[in-house]
Amino acid sequence: MDTTRSPNEPPAENGIHLIKFYTGQGAGGFERVRQPYTAKEWEKIRGSALRLLQARQRDAAAELFEAIPFQLYEGTNFFGDEFQVLYCAVNHERYVELSELAGDEETSGSIRAIVKALDEIGHSVRHVAVGVDSNSGPAPVALPDPKVTSDTVARALADAERLINSNGGAISAVDRVHTALHGYLREVCRDGKIDFADDAGTTALFGLLRQHHPALSGTIPSGEPIHRLLRPLAGVIDTLDPVRNTRSMAHPNATLLGEPEAMLVINAIRTLFHYLDSKLSESRAKRTGKLPF
Repeated sequence: MDTTRSPNEPPAENGIHLIKFYTGQGAGGFERVRQPYTAKEWEKIRGSALRLLQARQRDAAAELFEAIPFQLYEGTNFFGDEFQVLYCAVNHERYVELSELAGDEETSGSIRAIVKALDEIGHSVRHVAVGVDSNSGPAPVALPDPKVTSDTVARALADAERLINSNGGAISAVDRVHTALHGYLREVCRDGKIDFADDAGTTALFGLLRQHHPALSGTIPSGEPIHRLLRPLAGVIDTLDPVRNTRSMAHPNATLLGEPEAMLVINAIRTLFHYLDSKLSESRAKRTGKLPF
């Protein structure tokens, strides 16, 4: 049963107004409990559903599924029912755009096709909804996918992505992206045969890379302007440890970063990730004779 509502009378989850695109059989209300999948696990599920939609030539449904940053949640309601919810929170402008699609026959058909595709790969969705993110700001820098990695790095990045996608989660994600960067710097030092102390922090590891790794210690083709840009990065990295230790959820700190400042830290770390991975992967490819992907 599809019970699309008018955007003028939006339903609510714990008092928060939603655009409800779909409700299956059962009680109408819901509460999101948790996200049971890591970012990579969800991308795999989402990709499988997308391929199924494309194979059926449901192009409009596939495009809608790609355009809306849905996440899959475990959900419950007043009666204690357990089910899955397809949900996302978007900024105010996007919320208004999507609210105009509510009640549209083509959109309703596309949503039903998405629900059916997910059901066929083992994920039965009872509700599809979109909420407004009152804390929304600039979009985060894309999730890194480093070529040199470890289980710790991959898990920390996935955890951070999941926290960022939850309301107010950037403050908690600072610790995870810091852990990912620390682990990544250790891995690329090992990969480059650069010795480091067991207790070396991010500042020391980055300094060793700049001093000893051929990709960073030699001449940079872009010349002095890039060198001038890179030098302050050492200062940025030097601030990450105290920010993480005294202003994040890593410890029971009395004073925490604001959400915009937390996203600034996360975006700075992710930008550094992207640059280092690209630069070091080129060098590694030349050394091993393997393409950097």
